[in-house]
Amino acid sequence: MKKNTFLIVLACWMQCLGLFATELENLKVEYATCPMGIDVSTPRFSWQMKAGENEYGIRQNAYQIWVYDEQGTCVWDSKKIADDRSLNIEYAGTPLLPETRYTWKLHAWTQQEETLSASSWFETGIMGKNDADEHWKGAKWIGRGNEDMVLYSHYLPVFKLNYVFRLASSSSAQKTAFVYGANDKRLMNSNMNLYGLANKANTSYIKIELDASPLQQGKEASINIYRAGFCPTDNPQVPFATFAIPMPLLNKTNQYQEHTLTLSSELGFSRFYFDNETRALGEINLNPLGQGGDFIAFPVLGDIGFCLQESKPLSALRLEIRNFRSPENLIATVYPPSSETLSGLNTSVYLTNPSQNAAPMLRTVFQAQNKKLVKARLYVTARGIYDFYINGKRIGNDYFNPGATQYNKTHLYQTFDVTPYIREGKNAAGAILSEGWWSGGCTYTGNNWNYFGDRQSLLAKLVLTYEDGETESIVTRPDTWKYFNKGPVLYGSFFQGEVYDARREEAVEGWSTASYDDTNWKTAQEVPLEGNVSTLSEEFSPKVDDYSDYHLTGQFGPTVTPIKVLTAQSVEEVRPGVFVYDMGQNMAGVPHISLTGCQPGQEICLRFAEVKYPDLPRYTGHEGMIMLENIRAAIAQDIYIARGGNETIAPRFTFHGYRFIEITGIDRPLPLENVKSTVLSSVNRLASHYETSNPKVNRLWENIMWSTYANFLSIPTDCPQRNERLGWAGDISVFSRTATYLTDASQFLRRYLYAMRDVQRQDGRFADIAPLGGGFGGMLWGSAGITVPWECYVQYQDKGLLAEHYPAMKRYMQYLLDKCINKETHIMDQGASWWGNLGDWLGPENSRNDATLLWEAYFIYDLDIMRRVADLLGHKEDADRYAQLHKERIGFFNRTYIDPATGNTRYANEVKLADTQTSYVLPLAFGIIPEEMRTKVTDRLINTVKRENKSDDGIQCPPYSLMTGFIGTAWISRVLSDYGHSDIAYRLLQQTSYPSWLYSIEQGATTIWERLNSYTHTDGFGENNRMNSFNHYSFGAVGAWMYNCSLGIQPDTDNPGFKHFFLKPEPDPTEEMKYARGHYDSMYGRIESGWEIKPQSVKYTFTIPANTSATVCLPASGFKNIRMNRSTLQRGKDFQTENSFIRMELESGTYEVEIMDLKIHAAS
Repeated sequence: MKKNTFLIVLACWMQCLGLFATELENLKVEYATCPMGIDVSTPRFSWQMKAGENEYGIRQNAYQIWVYDEQGTCVWDSKKIADDRSLNIEYAGTPLLPETRYTWKLHAWTQQEETLSASSWFETGIMGKNDADEHWKGAKWIGRGNEDMVLYSHYLPVFKLNYVFRLASSSSAQKTAFVYGANDKRLMNSNMNLYGLANKANTSYIKIELDASPLQQGKEASINIYRAGFCPTDNPQVPFATFAIPMPLLNKTNQYQEHTLTLSSELGFSRFYFDNETRALGEINLNPLGQGGDFIAFPVLGDIGFCLQESKPLSALRLEIRNFRSPENLIATVYPPSSETLSGLNTSVYLTNPSQNAAPMLRTVFQAQNKKLVKARLYVTARGIYDFYINGKRIGNDYFNPGATQYNKTHLYQTFDVTPYIREGKNAAGAILSEGWWSGGCTYTGNNWNYFGDRQSLLAKLVLTYEDGETESIVTRPDTWKYFNKGPVLYGSFFQGEVYDARREEAVEGWSTASYDDTNWKTAQEVPLEGNVSTLSEEFSPKVDDYSDYHLTGQFGPTVTPIKVLTAQSVEEVRPGVFVYDMGQNMAGVPHISLTGCQPGQEICLRFAEVKYPDLPRYTGHEGMIMLENIRAAIAQDIYIARGGNETIAPRFTFHGYRFIEITGIDRPLPLENVKSTVLSSVNRLASHYETSNPKVNRLWENIMWSTYANFLSIPTDCPQRNERLGWAGDISVFSRTATYLTDASQFLRRYLYAMRDVQRQDGRFADIAPLGGGFGGMLWGSAGITVPWECYVQYQDKGLLAEHYPAMKRYMQYLLDKCINKETHIMDQGASWWGNLGDWLGPENSRNDATLLWEAYFIYDLDIMRRVADLLGHKEDADRYAQLHKERIGFFNRTYIDPATGNTRYANEVKLADTQTSYVLPLAFGIIPEEMRTKVTDRLINTVKRENKSDDGIQCPPYSLMTGFIGTAWISRVLSDYGHSDIAYRLLQQTSYPSWLYSIEQGATTIWERLNSYTHTDGFGENNRMNSFNHYSFGAVGAWMYNCSLGIQPDTDNPGFKHFFLKPEPDPTEEMKYARGHYDSMYGRIESGWEIKPQSVKYTFTIPANTSATVCLPASGFKNIRMNRSTLQRGKDFQTENSFIRMELESGTYEVEIMDLKIHAAS
């Protein structure tokens, strides 16, 4: 039966039964349902047609859109347009007004002239360039004053200290000293440090002593550094290090004058300066665990103070605590104690905790008129992150607004409908601010502490619209707002955690209501950029004080929201009073813990970890304890000080990556139901599902899902737990295809591409990390600026994204052509300006790859994308140029890297074979290998998979091992299937020995790991305690193969957005996997696909959504034994045989195909 006849008969039968039920759904504007506050002058409209359960061949043949303003005036009538598109229809009406709700009505006609109707709305935002725009009504960035900087000293590992002193000429004392880093609680509890130290009060510290006595003998004065209590071998009586002070700086002539000794401490790496001299006197690492951000950070600022002699300070005038990063603002000043304070003390040191203030709280009171309010809108953002309140209620369900961007170029604001929160008469509004991505720790290096600025501030406009059309605006201004610095949130930091003192809640009860007494609050201050933002200028790093081309833009893309709540699965008292709760799932989020019966002032400490130390000899003494070495310099610790009674720990200004919560400070374990975790993510719903007969493969898919949840948090990060959490470009480059199937990532990735452009260097190079810039990934990482927008176009048909990103793509390609090709050899060369090359990162055989081969392969892939994009955008000259370059570089690649006799990959400059899996995978994946050589090269790849391999660290890997790293893993399975070896792809997928995807499943993984062997039952963490994330999605890039090949759902690049697509499901030729099924929610609707191997047949099921069509390819040699929807197929123009496949052109509907007596074979 021909397809058309089949569909006509079926449709007539359905019509007779009255079963048609086509409807319009998922009406969206700019890829969002009912978006509020969009700053887009020509928004795009999209919708889907949903057919009834048994409808076939439903398609749209025309549409009409009407858009109405708030007065009901039609501002656009598209007229009836004969068009089957329903994705990204661009507005073409009169100019849209800011801050206006528009209703849009849609009619769509089916091919049977059935008229379908639906309506929705969208709302424009402020639509100005930035906060200087008149539409912000003079709103100012407001916050606390300079004198009220927040400091929680035991969480601060990056700082500067200025010790100002004057030696007394009348005294015989020629020494003066100060102390910091004292009384770190981690060193006072044997369960909280690797050495098992349990120091008593005032016995762990760093002491800095200036000794001027050598001057009397004509020698140089010295600085002596003492370390006590940080390491079992520390000797507080013997200097840990000594540095001389040159005579021109300190001598007999000036020794009794006022001087300043400056210490800068960056995660323990310390430099010493004297009297503002720019050249350091000396430098030393004081962290006993190691230098830099890869280690647990010691010392923190901690308690500080002065050394005493006969109960008197030794010549100290003051001790200034300053920010490490420019502009090095003063945080606090500690002065020597008075004689009265010291009276009666028998001690050689005076110590104090310099912590001060709390997260800024802001409030205002305003009057709403005594007439009907029809609309109230809040437009709000922060430098830092904020929670906003009106009349005692928190606005929105988001965390960490305004999200992570390159704030000096792109800053987002959020829009909220707050109409229900406003009442006649007096109202109050307020906000709490915290660091977020603006301040505090934000990268793996300490010198980026306070990267964007050191003070948080709020910008807001609340617009009230009354029934008579009158509007009034309440904006952030110093003269109408107040602030408070003694609230309960003592400190909030993504890396360090949140410190909350519930005893302070009483003082701020009702703080965001009009009746609250704010007498003790201070007048808010305007917080300018100047003086609060770093002015550092580094050659290859963005200048964060460069606000040229700065845009303040309405929110686009998903925010961070709570998506699930987990309850603890078990608890173990691993040491007396140390309770470790297992949430059963590695995740990113915050705890939600219910407490009863706590005493006022009781301090509960929560620490978070992904894993525990196993019971293996190398971890003797730590068995069962949480492992924090891989959290590195992030403290990742929440402290809650109880008020007494029933209360809840629920941090708002931090997040952690964890599976285990360690709770101390309680007498007995809390019930499991009292210990919950709120999972946070920018993925609010999945767009797909994948399920098979193999439970381990199902767990692998779930692990990919969970790692996507955890790492799609405002930006696509590498990991959610350690002192990194950065937008590494290489990671999202290889994962973007999987991501676009797993979730609707259209606007999420568009926002990331904004960041890539914002940190693109002047010479055109894309940074390896966005936002922020920097990194050391190399050329393969920069390629994300080309590959990610292409994946978005193919998946979402977002041509607008290509257009806005194209100039940056072009500049990057020119950078590669100008700076990264050796003029003599023509081999790719990153050059001195691009330091770092991660290559096929963490591949078991990465060291055997020729990096230039990988660079060249990706360069060719980038050229191929560029010629397509240029052609799509109508840039014919560019398209021709890129096509010619693409052709030339393919020829160069094959001459340079492929042995024509054997098909082996080889090094460019050496008589040496590469012969690694990735070296074959990339050129095959990117169509670089000419047709006559493909069999040879494919055979070489197959050989690398089937043979035994030895890893770089000497491990013997059995046949069918996954030897690829981040780069090759994204492509290997697809290449195997595309070249007719799906049997090997399935065997690789289901391999359980190391290295493989399922090896981690065998070891208990609940997320994707950074390493294929991050943990093993027999060897623990190996030697990788530190550089070892257990939540890193890159190796999960195999997810794309699950959808593309196993389920066979493949896009048609000529019809992006899945208007037309391919269905090429591939059952497991090894028959180890008996079935697979799943779906993908495309821009046009849900595509379903599945297959099942039965004793005498293979059964396929698939659903093609309304208004789409698909080319279906199924393995079969003829029509004899094929039944579709219980009817025997017959050859026709829509049903053809092709290379042992049945090729069918089908329109929408649900189909069941059974192929009898089929021997499963791989696709060819």
